[in-house]
Amino acid sequence: MRRITAVLGLVALLLPAALVAAASQVAHGKGGAVAAAEENAAKAGIEILKKGGNAADAAVAVAFALAVTWPEAGNIGGGGFWISRDAKGKTIAVDFREVAPRAARRDLFTKPGRGGGPPSSTEGPLASGVPGSVDGLWRAHRLAGRLPWKAVLEPAVRLARDGFVMTETVSRSIAEPKYRKRLASDRETAAIFLPKGEPPAPGSLFRQPALANTLEEIRERGSDGFYRGRVARVLEEGQRRVGGLITRGDLAIYSAKIRRPLRFRFGAAEVVTVPTPAGGPVLAEMGLLAGVLGLDKFKGRDPGSAHLLAEIEKRAFRDRNRFLGDPSFPGVREKYFTDPSRLKRIAATIDPRRATPSDALGRFEIERASTTHFSVVDASGAAVGVTTTLNDSFGNARVAPGLGFLLNNEMDDFATAPGKPNIYGLIQGEVNAVAAGKRMLSAMCPSIAVLGNRNAFVWGTPGGSTIPTTNFQVLLGILLRGETLEAAVAAPRFHQQDFPDKIQIERQRFDAAWIAALRRLGHTVEEREPDKDPIGRVHAIALAPDGTLTAVADARSGGVGLVVSETR
Repeated sequence: MRRITAVLGLVALLLPAALVAAASQVAHGKGGAVAAAEENAAKAGIEILKKGGNAADAAVAVAFALAVTWPEAGNIGGGGFWISRDAKGKTIAVDFREVAPRAARRDLFTKPGRGGGPPSSTEGPLASGVPGSVDGLWRAHRLAGRLPWKAVLEPAVRLARDGFVMTETVSRSIAEPKYRKRLASDRETAAIFLPKGEPPAPGSLFRQPALANTLEEIRERGSDGFYRGRVARVLEEGQRRVGGLITRGDLAIYSAKIRRPLRFRFGAAEVVTVPTPAGGPVLAEMGLLAGVLGLDKFKGRDPGSAHLLAEIEKRAFRDRNRFLGDPSFPGVREKYFTDPSRLKRIAATIDPRRATPSDALGRFEIERASTTHFSVVDASGAAVGVTTTLNDSFGNARVAPGLGFLLNNEMDDFATAPGKPNIYGLIQGEVNAVAAGKRMLSAMCPSIAVLGNRNAFVWGTPGGSTIPTTNFQVLLGILLRGETLEAAVAAPRFHQQDFPDKIQIERQRFDAAWIAALRRLGHTVEEREPDKDPIGRVHAIALAPDGTLTAVADARSGGVGLVVSETR
């Protein structure tokens, strides 16, 4: 450890001038708060809080509203994860990850004659898993909600039926050439998102009557309104016509899982997050490895700290790809990620003077992200973090015929061909191979930090494989560097995921001397364009001891932070 300290002293530089915080959308106040990617959805949550709803009620309202107003990621045709902790300390983790249809087999995307092989795991009828969002939100509301189910669904139904003013952000996303091409390839999808061949213009009223009908059935019948009855029948008929695998039987047996939350200590805080198949164990391993190396070594933003952090990230992702997957299937080793003796052995492999090539760690069997995260806190201090996804932007780019919602392309999050990278460049192993009824591995990890017995902040992000690294860097900023939530969210980010063996950084956020220092340590550094390919888009809320709330939406996303009663 003395050697690490000495080397950090040698490579430490002054904080680069380029490390300037970007502006975030921030609100301060009391009575409750929402931070989300889209304003209409955030307002739906505030509406529910003002009507006497709690954080769980508001979170359900935001989630369904995002399915209307944020089509690239908000959804009822995908899945996600929920973490919540009320003011008395009751914590709930809900896994509503999609599952492989019962007809799926390990060789679905590799066997000749099955229609498999790229891009069939990301495009076309085989790409979609059985959606989990509706059942997950239904179960979370039954466990923690206060208002009637119909009341919390009403804002989403209204937004779909009456319409909302199309934003420049959503219109521009639809118009992006690669997504526009995919949306145009299906007639019914194009009729919704490309009327008359063009994206809805910013400022125009955007109505979705078919989606409104589907949401009304969910409002009236709860989870059964999606998984049984007309919606399930129409969804199955549409799948049959195009050669998809999802059946009414798959829908009828789908069940979101109530999981035991994963907890770990980081500095003065206890972090509560979601377990496998989510990315919580990866976040935990990063935090615990930093503790083994010595938290003081991570208080700066110098190249030495970045080197150690990149080496931690590399090893945590190596373990992810070997040991995580659906815990109902064999091969999952979640306890490895928090085992103290094992973590010490891993930390001992980190050389403070030189990057360890991924190949030197041993080759083991080997996520643009249409994901969105939002955070909600109510007047009591109860906190909810929810991350949901369709996988790629707009998912499969096909609406369920007659139902108005986009289907996911989550099957690519399996190791569809073990040893080959998915759309995020991740190479995964046998533990995450395709199997009937199996949940695919995810990087999502909505989290809550607890100080004493008080929820201190709730945060999360979309971003595919960058999710755990982004969440960890925000955690570092607040708890080790003493940054405000706003500063920690706005700070420059980088990412290392073992394969490909390189550090990805945000362009123009790190100066040349900082980059050169990392390259001298043996790292390959690659720049990403933060406007087009950001590393995370965090939405978070901090709770001060006096009850003041700070809602922060990452400037990288154009989201919004709102409070019930603004104080400044």
